[in-house]
Amino acid sequence: MEIRDITEGEKKFLNAIGKYPDVSVGELLNYTTYKRESTVWRKLNQFKEQRIVRGPFWEVDYSKLCKNPLHLLLCILELNQSYTTVISHLKRIESLKVIYPVLSPHKEVLAVLFLSSHDEELKALFQLLKDSDIVTDYITHVYDSKRMMETPNFFGDVNPSLDNLLDPCNIPDMSLKHHGTNWNECDIAVLPYLEGGYKNGKLIEILKTERKLNRTWKYQQIKYSREKMLKNGLIEKNYMIFPFPYDQCVDFILFFKPETGDKDLMQRILYNFGRGGRLYRDYVLCEDWGSIGFICHPQFLTSLMNKLDRIKEIREKKVYQIRSVPPKKYIFVQIPSLKYFDIDKQTLEYPYHVYKEKIKERLKSK
Repeated sequence: MEIRDITEGEKKFLNAIGKYPDVSVGELLNYTTYKRESTVWRKLNQFKEQRIVRGPFWEVDYSKLCKNPLHLLLCILELNQSYTTVISHLKRIESLKVIYPVLSPHKEVLAVLFLSSHDEELKALFQLLKDSDIVTDYITHVYDSKRMMETPNFFGDVNPSLDNLLDPCNIPDMSLKHHGTNWNECDIAVLPYLEGGYKNGKLIEILKTERKLNRTWKYQQIKYSREKMLKNGLIEKNYMIFPFPYDQCVDFILFFKPETGDKDLMQRILYNFGRGGRLYRDYVLCEDWGSIGFICHPQFLTSLMNKLDRIKEIREKKVYQIRSVPPKKYIFVQIPSLKYFDIDKQTLEYPYHVYKEKIKERLKSK
Protein backbone atom coordinates (compact mmCIF):
# COMPACT_ATOMS: atom_id res chain seq x y z
CA MET A 1 0.00 0.00 0.00
CA GLU A 2 1.70 3.19 -1.19
CA ILE A 3 1.12 6.68 0.17
CA ARG A 4 -1.16 7.60 -2.79
CA ASP A 5 -3.54 4.78 -1.88
CA ILE A 6 -4.45 6.28 1.51
CA THR A 7 -7.31 8.73 1.16
CA GLU A 8 -7.84 11.85 3.25
CA GLY A 9 -10.62 10.06 5.13
CA GLU A 10 -8.36 7.08 5.87
CA LYS A 11 -5.63 9.37 7.14
CA LYS A 12 -8.13 11.00 9.48
CA PHE A 13 -9.28 7.57 10.66
CA LEU A 14 -5.73 6.36 11.37
CA ASN A 15 -4.94 9.57 13.26
CA ALA A 16 -8.10 9.11 15.31
CA ILE A 17 -7.42 5.57 16.50
CA GLY A 18 -3.87 6.61 17.39
CA LYS A 19 -5.06 9.61 19.39
CA TYR A 20 -8.17 8.02 20.93
CA PRO A 21 -7.35 4.30 21.27
CA ASP A 22 -9.64 3.75 24.25
CA VAL A 23 -12.91 5.16 22.88
CA SER A 24 -15.74 2.94 21.64
CA VAL A 25 -16.36 2.43 17.93
CA GLY A 26 -19.49 4.58 18.23
CA GLU A 27 -17.50 7.44 19.77
CA LEU A 28 -14.73 7.01 17.18
CA LEU A 29 -17.21 8.00 14.45
CA ASN A 30 -17.14 11.55 15.85
CA TYR A 31 -13.47 11.85 14.84
CA THR A 32 -13.78 10.38 11.35
CA THR A 33 -15.67 11.03 8.12
CA TYR A 34 -17.49 7.69 8.45
CA LYS A 35 -21.16 7.32 9.32
CA ARG A 36 -21.43 3.64 10.27
CA GLU A 37 -19.73 1.50 12.88
CA SER A 38 -19.45 -1.30 10.30
CA THR A 39 -17.23 0.99 8.19
CA VAL A 40 -14.92 1.57 11.16
CA TRP A 41 -14.57 -2.18 11.76
CA ARG A 42 -13.97 -2.81 8.06
CA LYS A 43 -11.30 -0.13 7.84
CA LEU A 44 -9.61 -1.35 11.02
CA ASN A 45 -9.42 -4.91 9.71
CA GLN A 46 -8.23 -3.64 6.33
CA PHE A 47 -5.30 -1.78 7.88
CA LYS A 48 -4.42 -4.78 10.04
CA GLU A 49 -4.27 -6.95 6.90
CA GLN A 50 -2.07 -4.33 5.23
CA ARG A 51 0.32 -4.38 8.22
CA ILE A 52 -0.26 -0.74 9.11
CA VAL A 53 -2.15 -1.38 12.37
CA ARG A 54 -1.54 -3.91 15.14
CA GLY A 55 -3.54 -4.28 18.31
CA PRO A 56 -5.12 -3.23 20.43
CA PHE A 57 -2.73 -4.05 23.24
CA TRP A 58 -2.35 -2.64 26.72
CA GLU A 59 0.94 -0.94 27.62
CA VAL A 60 2.06 -1.87 31.15
CA ASP A 61 3.61 0.60 33.60
CA TYR A 62 5.84 -1.89 35.41
CA SER A 63 6.75 0.62 38.10
CA LYS A 64 3.21 0.23 39.46
CA LEU A 65 3.17 -3.56 39.40
CA CYS A 66 5.13 -4.40 42.55
CA LYS A 67 6.86 -2.97 45.61
CA ASN A 68 10.39 -3.89 44.52
CA PRO A 69 12.05 -2.00 41.64
CA LEU A 70 11.03 -3.38 38.24
CA HIS A 71 11.83 -1.85 34.88
CA LEU A 72 13.02 -2.57 31.34
CA LEU A 73 16.65 -3.12 30.41
CA LEU A 74 17.98 -3.20 26.84
CA CYS A 75 21.17 -5.10 26.10
CA ILE A 76 23.16 -4.86 22.85
CA LEU A 77 25.16 -8.06 22.38
CA GLU A 78 28.03 -8.50 19.93
CA LEU A 79 28.10 -12.19 19.04
CA ASN A 80 30.97 -14.63 18.83
CA GLN A 81 28.67 -17.59 18.13
CA SER A 82 25.72 -18.05 15.81
CA TYR A 83 22.38 -16.33 16.33
CA THR A 84 20.83 -19.70 17.14
CA THR A 85 23.40 -20.52 19.84
CA VAL A 86 23.18 -17.15 21.57
CA ILE A 87 19.38 -17.05 21.46
CA SER A 88 19.20 -20.54 22.96
CA HIS A 89 21.05 -19.20 26.02
CA LEU A 90 18.97 -16.03 26.28
CA LYS A 91 15.70 -17.97 26.22
CA ARG A 92 16.61 -19.49 29.57
CA ILE A 93 15.98 -16.09 31.14
CA GLU A 94 12.23 -15.91 31.86
CA SER A 95 12.13 -12.11 32.06
CA LEU A 96 13.04 -11.91 28.37
CA LYS A 97 10.69 -9.77 26.26
CA VAL A 98 12.17 -9.20 22.79
CA ILE A 99 15.13 -10.34 20.68
CA TYR A 100 15.93 -8.94 17.26
CA PRO A 101 19.07 -8.85 15.08
CA VAL A 102 20.71 -5.46 14.52
CA LEU A 103 22.07 -4.39 11.14
CA SER A 104 25.87 -4.30 11.34
CA PRO A 105 28.47 -4.44 8.51
CA HIS A 106 31.26 -6.03 10.58
CA LYS A 107 29.73 -8.34 13.20
CA GLU A 108 26.54 -10.07 14.21
CA VAL A 109 24.64 -8.10 16.83
CA LEU A 110 21.46 -8.70 18.82
CA ALA A 111 19.30 -6.21 20.70
CA VAL A 112 17.56 -7.88 23.62
CA LEU A 113 14.93 -6.37 25.92
CA PHE A 114 14.34 -7.74 29.43
CA LEU A 115 12.13 -7.02 32.38
CA SER A 116 14.62 -6.53 35.20
CA SER A 117 14.07 -6.99 38.92
CA HIS A 118 17.83 -6.90 39.69
CA ASP A 119 20.10 -5.20 37.17
CA GLU A 120 23.42 -6.45 38.51
CA GLU A 121 22.32 -10.09 38.56
CA LEU A 122 20.99 -9.77 35.02
CA LYS A 123 24.23 -8.15 33.85
CA ALA A 124 26.16 -11.01 35.48
CA LEU A 125 24.46 -13.36 33.01
CA PHE A 126 25.72 -11.28 30.09
CA GLN A 127 29.20 -11.35 31.62
CA LEU A 128 28.97 -15.14 31.90
CA LEU A 129 28.21 -15.32 28.17
CA LYS A 130 31.17 -13.05 27.48
CA ASP A 131 33.53 -15.05 29.71
CA SER A 132 32.38 -18.20 27.94
CA ASP A 133 33.17 -16.73 24.51
CA ILE A 134 29.51 -16.79 23.44
CA VAL A 135 29.51 -12.99 22.98
CA THR A 136 32.46 -10.65 22.57
CA ASP A 137 30.90 -7.64 24.28
CA TYR A 138 27.68 -6.15 25.57
CA ILE A 139 26.23 -2.73 26.39
CA THR A 140 23.25 -2.23 28.69
CA HIS A 141 20.75 0.61 28.85
CA VAL A 142 18.42 0.75 31.87
CA TYR A 143 15.08 2.48 31.32
CA ASP A 144 14.66 4.90 34.21
CA SER A 145 11.56 6.80 33.09
CA LYS A 146 8.15 6.04 31.68
CA ARG A 147 8.25 5.07 27.99
CA MET A 148 6.22 7.57 25.97
CA MET A 149 4.61 6.61 22.64
CA GLU A 150 3.40 8.70 19.70
CA THR A 151 1.63 7.27 16.66
CA PRO A 152 2.09 8.82 13.19
CA ASN A 153 0.39 11.98 12.02
CA PHE A 154 -0.66 10.84 8.56
CA PHE A 155 -0.88 14.47 7.41
CA GLY A 156 2.70 15.11 8.59
CA ASP A 157 6.06 15.08 6.82
CA VAL A 158 7.70 11.67 6.25
CA ASN A 159 11.09 13.38 6.78
CA PRO A 160 10.40 16.02 9.45
CA SER A 161 12.90 18.78 10.17
CA LEU A 162 15.05 18.67 13.33
CA ASP A 163 15.27 22.44 13.55
CA ASN A 164 12.86 22.52 16.50
CA LEU A 165 14.69 20.10 18.83
CA LEU A 166 15.59 22.78 21.36
CA ASP A 167 12.29 24.68 21.24
CA PRO A 168 10.51 25.29 24.58
CA CYS A 169 7.69 22.79 25.16
CA ASN A 170 5.43 21.38 27.82
CA ILE A 171 7.31 18.21 28.66
CA PRO A 172 4.97 15.40 29.79
CA ASP A 173 5.51 13.68 33.11
CA MET A 174 7.95 10.85 32.43
CA SER A 175 8.69 9.95 36.04
CA LEU A 176 8.41 6.37 37.21
CA LYS A 177 5.50 5.83 39.56
CA HIS A 178 5.24 3.56 42.59
CA HIS A 179 3.22 0.55 43.63
CA GLY A 180 0.03 1.84 45.21
CA THR A 181 -2.54 -0.89 44.56
CA ASN A 182 -2.56 -4.48 45.71
CA TRP A 183 -2.95 -6.92 42.82
CA ASN A 184 -4.68 -10.26 43.31
CA GLU A 185 -4.33 -13.61 41.52
CA CYS A 186 -6.94 -12.77 38.91
CA ASP A 187 -5.24 -9.45 38.10
CA ILE A 188 -1.88 -11.16 37.60
CA ALA A 189 -3.47 -13.93 35.50
CA VAL A 190 -5.24 -11.45 33.19
CA LEU A 191 -2.39 -8.94 32.78
CA PRO A 192 -0.25 -10.93 30.28
CA TYR A 193 -3.23 -11.43 27.96
CA LEU A 194 -3.88 -7.68 27.86
CA GLU A 195 -0.21 -6.82 27.44
CA GLY A 196 0.02 -9.11 24.43
CA GLY A 197 -3.30 -8.01 22.93
CA TYR A 198 -4.52 -11.62 23.09
CA LYS A 199 -7.44 -11.98 20.65
CA ASN A 200 -7.84 -8.19 20.65
CA GLY A 201 -8.22 -8.20 24.44
CA LYS A 202 -11.69 -9.75 24.33
CA LEU A 203 -12.48 -10.76 27.89
CA ILE A 204 -14.62 -13.73 26.91
CA GLU A 205 -11.68 -15.19 24.96
CA ILE A 206 -9.38 -14.67 27.95
CA LEU A 207 -11.95 -16.39 30.15
CA LYS A 208 -12.21 -19.38 27.79
CA THR A 209 -8.44 -19.82 27.72
CA GLU A 210 -8.14 -19.52 31.49
CA ARG A 211 -10.82 -22.17 31.99
CA LYS A 212 -8.82 -24.56 29.80
CA LEU A 213 -6.07 -24.07 32.40
CA ASN A 214 -8.55 -25.11 35.12
CA ARG A 215 -8.90 -21.60 36.52
CA THR A 216 -12.38 -20.77 37.75
CA TRP A 217 -12.63 -17.00 37.29
CA LYS A 218 -16.02 -15.51 36.54
CA TYR A 219 -16.45 -13.07 33.65
CA GLN A 220 -17.17 -10.26 36.10
CA GLN A 221 -13.91 -10.98 37.94
CA ILE A 222 -11.89 -10.60 34.76
CA LYS A 223 -13.80 -7.47 33.78
CA TYR A 224 -13.23 -5.97 37.23
CA SER A 225 -9.49 -6.76 37.01
CA ARG A 226 -9.17 -4.90 33.72
CA GLU A 227 -11.13 -1.91 35.04
CA LYS A 228 -9.02 -1.89 38.20
CA MET A 229 -5.77 -1.89 36.21
CA LEU A 230 -7.02 0.92 33.94
CA LYS A 231 -8.27 3.02 36.83
CA ASN A 232 -4.99 2.72 38.74
CA GLY A 233 -2.75 3.36 35.74
CA LEU A 234 -1.14 -0.08 35.51
CA ILE A 235 -2.25 -0.45 31.88
CA GLU A 236 -3.10 1.89 29.02
CA LYS A 237 -4.80 0.83 25.79
CA ASN A 238 -2.92 1.52 22.56
CA TYR A 239 -2.63 0.53 18.94
CA MET A 240 0.71 0.08 17.19
CA ILE A 241 0.32 2.14 14.01
CA PHE A 242 2.96 2.30 11.28
CA PRO A 243 3.21 5.20 8.78
CA PHE A 244 3.34 2.69 5.91
CA PRO A 245 3.04 -1.09 5.73
CA TYR A 246 5.71 -2.37 8.09
CA ASP A 247 7.83 -4.00 5.39
CA GLN A 248 8.15 -0.62 3.66
CA CYS A 249 9.51 1.05 6.81
CA VAL A 250 12.82 1.15 8.66
CA ASP A 251 12.79 0.26 12.36
CA PHE A 252 15.60 1.61 14.54
CA ILE A 253 16.58 2.99 17.94
CA LEU A 254 18.54 6.21 18.37
CA PHE A 255 20.54 6.85 21.55
CA PHE A 256 22.00 10.28 22.22
CA LYS A 257 23.72 12.30 24.96
CA PRO A 258 23.35 16.08 25.28
CA GLU A 259 26.53 18.12 25.44
CA THR A 260 25.83 19.28 28.99
CA GLY A 261 24.24 16.12 30.39
CA ASP A 262 21.22 18.29 31.25
CA LYS A 263 18.15 16.07 31.85
CA ASP A 264 15.71 18.89 31.08
CA LEU A 265 17.43 19.48 27.75
CA MET A 266 17.39 15.75 27.05
CA GLN A 267 13.65 15.54 27.70
CA ARG A 268 13.01 18.57 25.49
CA ILE A 269 14.92 16.92 22.63
CA LEU A 270 13.06 13.63 23.18
CA TYR A 271 9.69 15.38 23.10
CA ASN A 272 10.42 17.48 19.99
CA PHE A 273 12.33 14.87 17.95
CA GLY A 274 10.21 14.13 14.86
CA ARG A 275 7.06 15.22 16.66
CA GLY A 276 4.08 15.63 14.33
CA GLY A 277 5.74 13.74 11.48
CA ARG A 278 4.46 10.74 9.62
CA LEU A 279 6.38 8.28 11.76
CA TYR A 280 5.90 6.11 14.82
CA ARG A 281 8.14 6.92 17.77
CA ASP A 282 8.55 6.03 21.42
CA TYR A 283 11.03 7.63 23.78
CA VAL A 284 12.48 7.03 27.22
CA LEU A 285 15.31 8.15 29.51
CA CYS A 286 18.12 5.60 29.96
CA GLU A 287 20.35 6.98 32.72
CA ASP A 288 22.77 9.33 30.88
CA TRP A 289 21.22 8.64 27.49
CA GLY A 290 18.02 9.56 25.74
CA SER A 291 16.49 6.81 23.61
CA ILE A 292 13.98 7.09 20.76
CA GLY A 293 12.57 4.18 18.78
CA PHE A 294 11.39 4.99 15.26
CA ILE A 295 9.39 3.16 12.60
CA CYS A 296 9.42 5.43 9.60
CA HIS A 297 10.03 6.04 5.90
CA PRO A 298 13.66 5.14 4.93
CA GLN A 299 14.24 8.75 3.87
CA PHE A 300 14.17 9.91 7.49
CA LEU A 301 16.98 7.55 8.52
CA THR A 302 19.06 8.30 5.42
CA SER A 303 19.46 11.97 6.35
CA LEU A 304 19.32 11.58 10.14
CA MET A 305 22.99 11.34 11.11
CA ASN A 306 23.94 14.21 8.83
CA LYS A 307 21.30 16.39 10.51
CA LEU A 308 22.43 15.34 13.99
CA ASP A 309 26.06 16.21 13.23
CA ARG A 310 24.98 19.84 12.88
CA ILE A 311 23.40 20.00 16.34
CA LYS A 312 26.18 20.97 18.74
CA GLU A 313 24.01 20.34 21.80
CA ILE A 314 24.13 16.58 21.07
CA ARG A 315 27.52 15.18 22.06
CA GLU A 316 27.19 11.47 21.29
CA LYS A 317 24.77 9.39 19.24
CA LYS A 318 24.41 5.82 18.07
CA VAL A 319 21.81 4.01 15.97
CA TYR A 320 20.70 0.38 16.12
CA GLN A 321 18.61 -0.61 13.09
CA ILE A 322 16.60 -3.82 13.08
CA ARG A 323 17.89 -6.18 10.42
CA SER A 324 15.37 -6.63 7.61
CA VAL A 325 13.69 -9.98 7.05
CA PRO A 326 15.05 -12.50 6.54
CA PRO A 327 16.13 -13.56 9.12
CA LYS A 328 12.66 -13.25 10.62
CA LYS A 329 13.32 -16.55 12.40
CA TYR A 330 15.77 -14.74 14.69
CA ILE A 331 13.13 -12.28 15.93
CA PHE A 332 11.61 -13.44 19.19
CA VAL A 333 8.82 -11.77 21.19
CA GLN A 334 7.21 -12.99 24.40
CA ILE A 335 5.39 -11.67 27.45
CA PRO A 336 7.65 -12.15 30.51
CA SER A 337 6.49 -14.72 33.03
CA LEU A 338 4.68 -13.35 36.10
CA LYS A 339 4.67 -16.68 37.93
CA TYR A 340 7.11 -15.31 40.50
CA PHE A 341 4.73 -12.55 41.57
CA ASP A 342 4.22 -12.90 45.34
CA ILE A 343 0.62 -11.93 46.13
CA ASP A 344 1.25 -11.58 49.87
CA LYS A 345 4.40 -9.46 49.55
CA GLN A 346 3.35 -7.73 46.29
CA THR A 347 6.82 -8.35 44.83
CA LEU A 348 8.13 -9.82 41.59
CA GLU A 349 11.71 -11.04 41.67
CA TYR A 350 13.19 -13.28 39.01
CA PRO A 351 15.53 -16.12 40.11
CA TYR A 352 18.60 -15.04 38.13
CA HIS A 353 20.75 -17.55 40.03
CA VAL A 354 18.60 -20.32 38.51
CA TYR A 355 19.09 -18.93 34.99
CA LYS A 356 22.84 -18.76 35.65
CA GLU A 357 22.95 -22.46 36.47
CA LYS A 358 20.84 -23.34 33.42
CA ILE A 359 23.19 -21.40 31.14
CA LYS A 360 26.19 -23.09 32.75
CA GLU A 361 24.61 -26.51 32.19
CA ARG A 362 24.05 -25.72 28.51
CA LEU A 363 27.63 -24.48 28.18
CA LYS A 364 28.95 -27.74 29.62
CA SER A 365 26.81 -29.82 27.27
CA LYS A 366 28.43 -28.30 24.20
